[in-house]
Amino acid sequence: MAKVLKFKDVNSDVESRLKEFEKTRLKLKSQIEKDVAKKVKEGKEGKGLLKSISEFFADSPKTAPKTPVKK
Repeated sequence: MAKVLKFKDVNSDVESRLKEFEKTRLKLKSQIEKDVAKKVKEGKEGKGLLKSISEFFADSPKTAPKTPVKK
């Protein structure tokens, strides 16, 4: 009989932890959706890591001088 009671205790503990996990998951999911909506509203789109690195190591700078250099 004691084993059955322990199993019920463990089962209820697992169920409560699953409920907590589901609440946390939904909260984080809604936060991510809010952040995405905020970025779209601002009109900013992330470049991404690879694009940022490739732009950093590009041969020609984007802000090249318009006047020729005199020697």
